[in-house]
Amino acid sequence: MTDRRIKTVIHVHTNYSYDGNASCADVLETARRQSVDCVAITDHDELAGALEARELARRDGRVQVIVGEEISSADGHIIGLFLSERIPPRLSAEETCRRIRSQGGIVLVPHPAALLCEHSLSYAAVERILPWLDGIETCNAQNPAVWENAGAMRFARRHDIAPYVGADTHFRGYLDAAYQLLPAFSTPAEFKVSLQQAQLFPGRFPPSYFVLAGLTHYWRKVGLPPILGTGAARHRARSPGRLKMAEE
Repeated sequence: MTDRRIKTVIHVHTNYSYDGNASCADVLETARRQSVDCVAITDHDELAGALEARELARRDGRVQVIVGEEISSADGHIIGLFLSERIPPRLSAEETCRRIRSQGGIVLVPHPAALLCEHSLSYAAVERILPWLDGIETCNAQNPAVWENAGAMRFARRHDIAPYVGADTHFRGYLDAAYQLLPAFSTPAEFKVSLQQAQLFPGRFPPSYFVLAGLTHYWRKVGLPPILGTGAARHRARSPGRLKMAEE
C-alpha cells in the first residue's frame, strides 16, 4: 500500500440486479464524472455484472473495480468482496460467510437491522457471523432512516469491526452520495487494512432518487413488468435463448 488515498464507493448495483437500471458502462462513466477511483459492484445474487465492469475498467484504466455480490442468505443480505465465483442465495449466514472466505474474500454486512429493508440481518444474526466479519455498514445512502446509523456504529465499536458507508445505488447517474477515502490497495488483505483506516463520508441521495426507488418498488409489488430498464442485463443473461446457447 501507499500513502495515496482513493475515493471508494462500496455497495453499487448495476442492471444485473433485478432492481437496478445502470449498465456497467453507466456506472464507470458516473464514477469518472464524480472523481471516484474505485467501485465495489455488488449485484443481488449475481457476479456477472461485476465481472463485466472489471473488464471494461481494465480497458480504460481509470476506475478500479472490486468484484462483489450482495448475497441473499437465509438470514438476510451479506456482501462478499473480491470474489471469483457466484455464491448461491438461501444458504445460512454462517455458510455464506464460509464460502466468501473460501475464495479469499471479504465479508461485509449491509444495512444491519434496517426496518425499511426486509432483507437485513438482525443484530443477533450479525453476532453469529462475527468470526468472519470484516466490516459493517454504518450509513446506507438509500436508507432514509438516519437514526439507524448510530446503532450500527455502536455495534461496530463494541465488537471492534471496521465501519464503512455504503451507497447502495440502483439507478443510472447516482453514485457517490456515500463514500470513503482509503489508502490505495490491490489485494483483499490490503483492502481489509485500508478499511480500518478509512475516512468516511456518509450521506443520502437527493429526493429524485427516492422518487425512482418508490416508483420501482410499487411497480414490483403490484406485479407489473420491469420499469426504467431495471434488471435489463439480468433478464438478457437468463433469457431462454441465452440459456440454450450456454447448454450447447
